[in-house]
Amino acid sequence: MERTEPASFAHGLKQLPETWNEFWFSPVTLGTMDRVRQLFGLTIAFQFVSYLFWVPQWLSGDGWLGSQAGRYLIGQGMPDTGSQYRWSILYWLTSPLAGQAVCVIGFLASVLMFLGIGHRSAPILAWACMMMVHHRAPWLTMPSELLMSAALFYLAIEPGASLLLKRSHKESADRCSVLANIALRCLQIHWVLWVGLSLASMLQQPVWWNGEALGLLSEQGSGWFGKVSRSSELGQCIGLAFLMLHPLSLLCLCNRRFRSLGVLFTILLGMGYILLTGDLLLGLIAGAYALAFVPESIRVGDIR
Repeated sequence: MERTEPASFAHGLKQLPETWNEFWFSPVTLGTMDRVRQLFGLTIAFQFVSYLFWVPQWLSGDGWLGSQAGRYLIGQGMPDTGSQYRWSILYWLTSPLAGQAVCVIGFLASVLMFLGIGHRSAPILAWACMMMVHHRAPWLTMPSELLMSAALFYLAIEPGASLLLKRSHKESADRCSVLANIALRCLQIHWVLWVGLSLASMLQQPVWWNGEALGLLSEQGSGWFGKVSRSSELGQCIGLAFLMLHPLSLLCLCNRRFRSLGVLFTILLGMGYILLTGDLLLGLIAGAYALAFVPESIRVGDIR
């Protein structure tokens, strides 16, 4: 036994380059990427619609967060604040019409991305519009928006085929692409890291350990459960179950045998975001990232 273990370890080391190459550079069908792109496109379009309700009024020249206030809050002119890396056309075009134009253009780019029109131009344009809002008011950026902006960057690697292809040409959507695999891998790894960091952050807060989190969230007006007492046994069980979904989804997503179960746990995690925190967009984005893990028989290199 002592001889076989070193031999097995040495064999595994020899297989590392091949495994690495298979993981990142094995081709997958564009159909896999299409479904991921379409769900992200719908969710991001919904995000830009929500922007229309506050961006023109809040971020205009005389809005709640006018351009002068915005420059002050990002620390413009102060060293080590990173303000020189923040850019937005909304700092110079201070009319509410400029904010509306950014939201509308981002919405149209998201629709084009859903339809598969414009190839890489659509996600890049949607990403640029989202950055204009984020860099104008970074303190208002929500976790779902961070995940959306990262997804748009990855979708620009290989968005997939057009949804409007004629039936006779539909077979082109079934062709394989290495870039599609790279885009999916980036989405998968980003989600795994995000959930892992979220879990680490939650474990640092005692309310998640003692089961009082749901009661605290209800006191803040979050979630769909209404007013819940911190000492409620049902609330404590729900809070702990939601906490456990994080490590369970991570373990299953990173194991090829339990990948389907990991996708289910990720969807439940998204539902938890909606029900417990009231963040609909974060729940939808969780579902979109989960779709990137859906196994297919034609795919070669799954996460090991």
